[in-house]
Amino acid sequence: MTVLALGAYTLDLYMFGGRLPSAGESVNAAEYATAHGGKAANVAVAAARLGAPARFAGCLGEDADRSAALAALRADGVEVGDCAIAKGVATGRSFVYVDDQGRQIVMTWPGAAGLLAPERAAAAAARLPAGSVLVLQGEIPVATSCAAAAAVSPGVRLLVNPSPAEAFLGADGADLLSRADVVVLNEAELGVLTGGRTADSSRSLGLRTKGGAVVVTRGERGAEVSDDHGTMLVDAPRVDAVDTTGAGDAFTGTLAATLRAGLSLAAGVRLACRVAAVSVTRRFCVPSYPSAGELGLAPLHGPPAQEISA
Repeated sequence: MTVLALGAYTLDLYMFGGRLPSAGESVNAAEYATAHGGKAANVAVAAARLGAPARFAGCLGEDADRSAALAALRADGVEVGDCAIAKGVATGRSFVYVDDQGRQIVMTWPGAAGLLAPERAAAAAARLPAGSVLVLQGEIPVATSCAAAAAVSPGVRLLVNPSPAEAFLGADGADLLSRADVVVLNEAELGVLTGGRTADSSRSLGLRTKGGAVVVTRGERGAEVSDDHGTMLVDAPRVDAVDTTGAGDAFTGTLAATLRAGLSLAAGVRLACRVAAVSVTRRFCVPSYPSAGELGLAPLHGPPAQEISA
């Protein structure tokens, strides 16, 4: 059993400043830095840091960034044998702007990440044994993710994070959401998918999956879990945010790791809120993700004897 995060790796280019620019405005940055990123790569690392067997499947460019990306993923214990190379194309880039309150805006150029062949994605997903979790997002073509989702064997759980949400407004996006066992999204993404109606729970808005589980992350207000048992609110620890970039991926990777380990959805969301809260107290994505040991937890190698208390 493993967590397979299929999607994008990007090199993140950060600028830190006092405030975020408005449309048409130029703002001077106080600091500049680079870091590893991309939603699927982030998810794989977040899961691996907690002890879950994790794989990343994506497409990287024919450049020096590819070697650095693979080395970094391997260093975190992530398997990268399913990665492809796009000849003559650069590895993707994300431009991240962070203000002094930790708020951020991100624009991503997928580069090679968007060139993962659907048949290769399907082959990687088809090799997953029962009990595994396949995680999909929207940074690569949704049709490619649909091919992967259609290829999984019975007993593999599908966790979909519809981000960017606009990619899921078409027929392929609706098909992928209908296949999901669990959908994880934030309030802004929920608004896009439901025409701006975010005041009520996701269940009342009709955003449903085959497993009936929808998790809406609400930042410092925690998360809302809606399934066939009703709706439950999970609080997040109170922290002083430094950089919220990648917190959603930390949440998703943690939830995938807990579901693979056999925890309940509620227990997984509680731990995911805790991990995301830790991540926002540090800069960048991957460098901000805590390990199981740091959290005082046993690694999530296999089915636990009892539920983790988050």
